[in-house]
Amino acid sequence: METNSTRRLITITENKGINFQKGDKSLFKKYSYFQVINAYKNLFVCDEDTIEEIKININNNNKSKINYYRKTFQIKKEIQNKDLYENICNKICKKYGLTGTNLAEKEEQIKAIKYHHHIYNPGTLYTDFIRMYKFEHELRMTLLKYTLIIEENIKNIFVSYLNDKKVEPNYLVNMDNYNTDASKSNPFETIKMIIDKYNNQKSKPIKRKREQHLIVPYWILINELAMNQTYYTIANLNNEDSYKIFLRCLNFFTNLNIKEETKGKTKKQIEKEIKLVNNFKTLLCYLGEFRNLLAHNQPIYCYNILEYNTKGNNKFKYELPKTSRNIKDKNGNIISIEKQQINLMGSLMYSLQEYFGKDAINSNNSTKLNLSKIIYVLYKILKHIDKNTCFYEELASIYSKYNIVLSHSKIEIKNAKRIMDLKREIEKLANYNMESSNIIENISSQKSYKRKLKSKEKELKELIKGIKTISNTIEVNEIKSKYGHFPFQKKYSEFTGIDLNFFKNIK
Repeated sequence: METNSTRRLITITENKGINFQKGDKSLFKKYSYFQVINAYKNLFVCDEDTIEEIKININNNNKSKINYYRKTFQIKKEIQNKDLYENICNKICKKYGLTGTNLAEKEEQIKAIKYHHHIYNPGTLYTDFIRMYKFEHELRMTLLKYTLIIEENIKNIFVSYLNDKKVEPNYLVNMDNYNTDASKSNPFETIKMIIDKYNNQKSKPIKRKREQHLIVPYWILINELAMNQTYYTIANLNNEDSYKIFLRCLNFFTNLNIKEETKGKTKKQIEKEIKLVNNFKTLLCYLGEFRNLLAHNQPIYCYNILEYNTKGNNKFKYELPKTSRNIKDKNGNIISIEKQQINLMGSLMYSLQEYFGKDAINSNNSTKLNLSKIIYVLYKILKHIDKNTCFYEELASIYSKYNIVLSHSKIEIKNAKRIMDLKREIEKLANYNMESSNIIENISSQKSYKRKLKSKEKELKELIKGIKTISNTIEVNEIKSKYGHFPFQKKYSEFTGIDLNFFKNIK
């Protein structure tokens, strides 16, 4: 593919209709074009043209589109309109390293990579991209921190189960402990991954055991696994151990308390419990993959979105839940991937009601597995294992800081200790007695009252003066986000499912 200098990337960015304000071009050098512009472009795009649409617009002499293409593709003025389309194809092929020898071949290759020419909303600023990049960076760090808590607990449950079963220390490298019959499992990959851990010289516990010529026991190896590695290791174990470990995870992370024994249970009850365990197993798999996304600094606004199309009603296609091709209904008709995903998500949402109780999110018939759903699951699990978790507050704080969905405003008080002094002075004022009835009685009886009235007036003035004096020493500032309204809020909510209602309903 074609590479570009920083200066050329700035020119390309400007030609796309993304505006730089004063000082922004120096800021451009601090960030990766790929991690900023390329990563977040879908939030700022209002339309996109396929190569077929580009060809049609040129053939129809659409002047506004032609002028736009000339600018964005940097076509020289001397190139006539009749040669414009072929020049654009040449530019695209050069950019992506396509090697077609004639126009027809180039067209087919461009179509094969599903090329789309993105058109940005007027007024889109480069700083809009930087804002989103910084926002997601902070959001990822917070989500990763809390996902690691779940990861650690899964490992603890795994080790605890093996301890209770009193297995041999070499349990994880014994093929007899894995399910080698299941078509979907891959125990051999798991065994290879576990053995590779033996060569991890950066792990002091492993290195020490190797130097002692001792077996590296399972409780050390499990500690070395990432979340998705832990998940797949458990998933590939023999059916009994795998099921019981995931059952313990279900009981630990949710409101349920399903017993391992099946004695006395009906067939229907057993089937329901197996489904609940399997659905929770699926959630842990999703969290493990999400954890990798967070750890590797990937954009998360587009979590689980396989394809995005600006045109039409069905803008999004989702990668998960995983589906099978050629699945047919009772009438023999093939069930579409989208329909299968709706059915699977419906089952998952019902299970969430069983896990955490029915609420506004798991009962709203939403069948999109987007960022809002994965954050919701993360929050519900954390809330169950730690009633005092600050996850919600930290989440809201990040969104408020960047003025995305939530607005940021807080009161900062200097000399806060003087608030107590002010409170005492106000209490004095509240308890102040003008003794007006006595003064009125003296006036009615033609007795002296002026001295008393002046004394009470002086006392009142002293109280008011004291309050004003203390008030003047207390400085109160309202601190708002340095960011104004985010103009692409609606698009962000379309991608993520996160809006004001999400923050209202998640609690």
